[in-house]
Amino acid sequence: MLLPMSIGVLALMLALAGNFVYWAIYSIVNQGMSAAPVLRLFLLAMPGFAVQGVPAGVILAVCLVLNRAVRDNEITALRVAGASLPRVLTPFLFMALIASLLDWVVVEKVAPITNDLAKKTLYTMMSRAPEKIFQNDMYFRAGQYCFYVGSVDPNTHVLNNVMVYVRAESGIFGSEAGVNYPTVIIAKTAQEDKKKPNRWVFRDGVMHSYADGGRLTGEAPFQETAIYVGRELSTYWADAKDPFSMNSGELSSKIKDLSDAAFDPQKLQEMRVEYHRRFALAFACFVMALVAAPLALRFAKHGSFAGLVLAFALAFFWQGFDGWFRALGLAGKLMPFVAAWLTNFLFLVAGAFLLWRER
Repeated sequence: MLLPMSIGVLALMLALAGNFVYWAIYSIVNQGMSAAPVLRLFLLAMPGFAVQGVPAGVILAVCLVLNRAVRDNEITALRVAGASLPRVLTPFLFMALIASLLDWVVVEKVAPITNDLAKKTLYTMMSRAPEKIFQNDMYFRAGQYCFYVGSVDPNTHVLNNVMVYVRAESGIFGSEAGVNYPTVIIAKTAQEDKKKPNRWVFRDGVMHSYADGGRLTGEAPFQETAIYVGRELSTYWADAKDPFSMNSGELSSKIKDLSDAAFDPQKLQEMRVEYHRRFALAFACFVMALVAAPLALRFAKHGSFAGLVLAFALAFFWQGFDGWFRALGLAGKLMPFVAAWLTNFLFLVAGAFLLWRER
């Protein structure tokens, strides 16, 4: 199975890289870019393509090898000798399980690093700074604080024209019992204390406090004041990594922090879907082998060409269902876990049914 699986992985990787290759050639020829950084970017992108290529390689390997074994009467000989169909297919499923583990290692350990390096390489080639999650004119929440930021200095990370709402129930500024209105801090600038992480210093501002009913009870100008916030706020200063540039631990932590900070629900939904898909994508190797094996046995009499057609058809259907359910998950029509695993579940049921029929 190793040779056809390698061919399948390589073929899908090149297919996925088609647009990239065209862009690379165009950039080198028409934009005068050096070939070395373009080639480096291409190599860094390969592990990300391989993540989707491994399941396709497993399908091709199972279909071609079983097809050949049937036409050479090897399967018949094994069955006559008393081997059951599940026993005959065990090596194929075991190989698919190993491929799933290999795909998981690539997803978890290799692709996040190479994808991040590829993104930084692309920014360097385009002479662009990495995109930041923190943007101008933005609202967000961090712990007991709700922030509004007018603008951000990209070099010093100083926040300009800042307004902070401190929840009354937090008791941070000693709000009176029964008061439902927050304390409001308005400052010209705010910056994190370099010596004390999570301590934010506000300068040239005023603090407003309110009584029940919303009546202003106090206005205290200040030159400098400080508050402590949770680590949630620091997540906004990190480079905006896409989910495949983070391992599962980083992605889970990012989802938790941004959930606590009341981040964009659409972005959070996308992160949750991609978090579950990285597990589902690796397990797809085993699921598709379970479907491909009984189908390869059934259509083997039609020749080796049938094995190729079957392999490509299964890969096409899996990609189609996966893309459809992923889109529904991103749109909020399906729960993230369901959107990520529903394709595998359908193929698992289909594979079990086909295997039962072949017995």
